[in-house]
Amino acid sequence: MTSEIQMETNQQSAKISTTEKKIVILVVVAVTAAVFASAFSITMLSSNHNASQGTSPAINSWIVKGAYATYEGQTNVLGISISFNAKMEIVDLNATQVEVQTAFNMSSPFGNQDNTTTTWVNRSNMTYQPEGLALNSTYQTQVTIPSLGSISCTAYVYNSQGISATYYVGNQIQWPVEMTMTSPMNGGQTYSIDIKLVNTNIKGL
Repeated sequence: MTSEIQMETNQQSAKISTTEKKIVILVVVAVTAAVFASAFSITMLSSNHNASQGTSPAINSWIVKGAYATYEGQTNVLGISISFNAKMEIVDLNATQVEVQTAFNMSSPFGNQDNTTTTWVNRSNMTYQPEGLALNSTYQTQVTIPSLGSISCTAYVYNSQGISATYYVGNQIQWPVEMTMTSPMNGGQTYSIDIKLVNTNIKGL
């Protein structure tokens, strides 16, 4: 009888332990996904700091209505897959400004997060500023995109409260070709996701 009681107690403890583990995984995945979504839910183009390039016609010649780029990324958080898809598109423009629409979807087994924003920016000073993150540093580097090859980029590194985002912006065409986001420490570990350009109609990329 005692042995049966002990066995039942052990089984209940195992069930509680499994349930608690599932809750922890759910929370960590949800928090991490929210951080990535927040880091991308941004004013993609702004004039908060000076652009590294000038206003050369060669740089701005690609700015036309309908110019777009799509991005994809995937990561695992405690064995749970999180996938990310995004699209940036010029939806309107005039002589001095460009209206850019940014839409993304982040999905996991626990649901989807969607967001679409539009913003008008100065076409002569198109720079990239994640909302709520401060510019920490910049440096020159090469980024390899499977469909485009090696691209000379300026990396803009932003961070705040443990969240970091690095934007790799092509030097020839001032448009991001890759973004890396890292979450704050969560359960003793940080998580990162690389979001790379997969398709575009922008000439020069």
